[in-house]
Parts: sequence; structure tokens; C-alpha cells
Amino acid sequence: MKIQNKIYVIIVSYNKVNSVIKAVESVMNNDLNIEIILIDNSENIKIFNGLKNKLEIYNNIFFINNKTNLGFSKAVNQGIKIAIENKTDYILLLNDDAYLDKNCLPLLINALEKDKKALLAGPTIFYEKYPNKVWHTGGYFNKLTMGIDIPYKNKTVDFSFFKILQPKKVDFLTGCVLLLKKEAIEKVGFFDENLFFYGEDLDYSLRVKKAGFELLWVPNAFAWHDIDIIKYRTTPFVLYNLAKSNVLVRKKLFDRSLFYYYLVLHFFLYTPFRIYQILRGSKNFESIKAWIKGTIEGLKND
Repeated sequence: MKIQNKIYVIIVSYNKVNSVIKAVESVMNNDLNIEIILIDNSENIKIFNGLKNKLEIYNNIFFINNKTNLGFSKAVNQGIKIAIENKTDYILLLNDDAYLDKNCLPLLINALEKDKKALLAGPTIFYEKYPNKVWHTGGYFNKLTMGIDIPYKNKTVDFSFFKILQPKKVDFLTGCVLLLKKEAIEKVGFFDENLFFYGEDLDYSLRVKKAGFELLWVPNAFAWHDIDIIKYRTTPFVLYNLAKSNVLVRKKLFDRSLFYYYLVLHFFLYTPFRIYQILRGSKNFESIKAWIKGTIEGLKND
């Protein structure tokens, strides 16, 4: 049966062209009723114009040029407001370096159609460079570590294993590839714009759970993410925002005793781990300073 739902796909782009085109092409690889909102956060107008010129062959893309980096949450909210105004049924958030299997979006929609309590759905996401190596599935919040446990993370798994699994209820879905019912915005609200980069998906996932709704990981829906986790997670920009958002989200969503417990973990477990990652990856000591600065900023901000 053909899916009749109206779907808006929101792609937030920053200084990328080729991967964005690949992401768009992966979305267009079906006959669904799709509109794309491409939001460019680049300061470089040439990048925006390059994207627009190469994608003008499609008549269902709406372009927004922010001319500056507004952050993920604020840019996503721009797109969501347009989608809601145009009476969408579903909203798909798609990273500018993520790509969908042809059946991914239909499978996510079907899962949400069958579960009336579920507001969000996400696929199994593999590394683009290692097509059978798992980058992300749904996650489960672990109060002991105050973090997210991701089943099969970094494991090489044959596609056939996931194809036989049914959708599973989870606590967390990444914003890399995330399908939302329009009711998610009505019942939970928009993404928190205080979270500039990182943590916005964890915040939103936990808010959905807190509101009494469900999140579904759909194992047999596949996507790929073009990311080198060691190099990417050790840049000063990423580590500053990661530390800041980690602190802000836990301070916002948990009571004081749990937040203080998290701070102990942050300083004595996660900070040494990040330093190890930096030494293993970029060996950029500015990254260590950035992590510490982000932690301080997260503690200062409400």
C-alpha cells in the first residue's frame, strides 16, 4: 500500500556540498510525498549558492540561507515551523552527512503508524566507511553511568540479523536520522535552542519519555553516517559543545542529587576518557582546554 502521508525532511548543512547532495539523493530514492527544507548555516555564501545550483533540478526543495551558524536546534526549529505551517504529517531530521536506504523512511513511517503512543522513530545507522559496522541503534538511559547504552555500537553485524527484528521501545534516538510525528511538536514542543550543538536529541528524547510517549528503534530500517568518530570527537569545537551540552541537559532534566552524581562522573570518568581520545586522535591540547571551558560554561548557564 502506498504511503500517502506528507513528509517534510529537514537537513541542516554547515560547510558541506557533496555529502548534502548525496543525502538529498538518498531521500529522493522513493515515491513518497516529500518536501525538503535545506537550511544552510554556513557563513560562506558561495557554499550556499553551490548547493542551490546543484540541487535546482528538484522542485521540492525549499532553501534557507542563515548566513551564520545558528546551531542545530535553532535551525531545526526554523524548518519544523515551516513544516507545521504546511500541515505536514511527519518530519524527518537528516544530517548533512547521512544517507538513507530506499526502504528506510517507509519502514519508519509504518512503525509509527502502528504504535499510537510512539512519537519518534529511528533506524539502525552504520558507518558509511564501514557499511556493516554499527554507529547507532536506539539507546537506553543508564542511571549508573548517567549516559546512554547503545546496543551493537561499533560492532560489525550482518544486515540479515537486523532484518528479522521487530521495532523496539528505547529511551534515546539520535538526531542524525530521526522521524517525528507532527504530534511530537504539539505535545512536547520544539528543540531546546540553548543547546547549540550536541545534546538536543538526548534532551528531546527524554522529554518525550517524560511526557508519557514512546520512542521506537526500527532495526530493519537502515541508514549510513559519514563520520570518523576518533578524529571528529577530538576537535576543540566539538569537545567544547559536547561538554557544555552534557552538563546542561543533565542539569535541566534531573534532580539535584542525580546532577551532582553526574558531575562526579563527568570530572573523574568522562574527562579522563576524553583526554585519552584526544591523545589517541588529534593530539591537539587545545581540545583539552575546550572540554574544560565547555564544562565551566555548562555549569554557569541555566
